[in-house]
Amino acid sequence: MSLINFISEKAKIGKNTVVLNFVYVGDDVEIGDNVKIEHGAKIYEGCIIGSNSIIGANAVLRPNTQIGEHSIFGSLSVCVGDTRIGDWTTIHDNCHVTSGMTIGNSVFIAPMFTSANTPKMSKGKFGYPNTTHDPRNPPIIEDGVRIGERVSLAPGVRIGKYSLIDMECLITKDIPPYSHVRADKSIVGRVIGKID
Repeated sequence: MSLINFISEKAKIGKNTVVLNFVYVGDDVEIGDNVKIEHGAKIYEGCIIGSNSIIGANAVLRPNTQIGEHSIFGSLSVCVGDTRIGDWTTIHDNCHVTSGMTIGNSVFIAPMFTSANTPKMSKGKFGYPNTTHDPRNPPIIEDGVRIGERVSLAPGVRIGKYSLIDMECLITKDIPPYSHVRADKSIVGRVIGKID
């Protein structure tokens, strides 16, 4: 039994998908088979969720977010939209995924992750509508990357495939594939070696 859900008539829900209470599903959303949408999740128009995935409690997927198969988008996490998240990827609880990101397959992102896409914050009115027209430059996370707790990505950075980013790093530069990054005392990430 579901209580007070709103599921648009224009949404497509797959077989054996479980939608718990207080969920919003907007127009033109496509949800695959065997998906679990937990309590309070909000899934806005144009989102696509692959089969066998989980959307955590009170998670928010803004318009045109795409999540692959066998993936987890954690409780209280937000994806600002226009983002692609791969297959077999976990984005843990309390994460902020900025608009326009690409996140590869088999990626693990621990809690409290944040990302930004605006390299310049100019003067202007930041409410709605935004009058700054600042360019957007979202980060990219390639396949197989593992990211620890409380990591932040600056606009435009690329994390190379199969890299490991230790907890509490601020990533301000591109990270080559197979890198191991650890924060130093200034909490700015630096490459400390290669991953075998």
